[in-house]
This record gives sequence, structure tokens and C-alpha cells, in this order.
Amino acid sequence: WAWVEVSDSDLFVGPLAQGIVASVFANREIYLVLANYGQAPVEVITQSSYVSLSNADGKEDTHWTVQPRSLNILQASETNT
Repeated sequence: WAWVEVSDSDLFVGPLAQGIVASVFANREIYLVLANYGQAPVEVITQSSYVSLSNADGKEDTHWTVQPRSLNILQASETNT
């Protein structure tokens, strides 16, 4: 497996907000992890669809709200792998 921290990238519609750290992990699947070290929620928009591992319905999305002091683990959807 491998991982890399991501800053400005075409993974996102725009630049990441201050306090947001993004990492990509690759194994048999590809995951994008968004961590918010800030004190306020931050909206992150991805270019491709992902599925949140904390969302049981498996719905793909491109808009993610990352709560303060938390992280979102997203799995690349089958359409963008």
C-alpha cells in the first residue's frame, strides 16, 4: 500500500481551505482522506465522485462537509478508478 499527502491538485474543484489536509491511500482500492484541523466546518468539492465509508447507503457524491477536528474517509467510486 502507499499514501501521499495532497495539496493543490486536480482532485479538487478549488484550493483546499486552511486547516484541511488531504491524503490519498492506495491498496486494492483508492481512498481519499480529508482531515480538518480547524475550528469550523469546511466544504470540500472533489472533481470525481467518492463514497463515504461512514455513509451506509453507499451514495456517491462530490460535496463533502468536514467537521472541525474530524476526518472523512472516502473511497473512490467504481466510475473513477
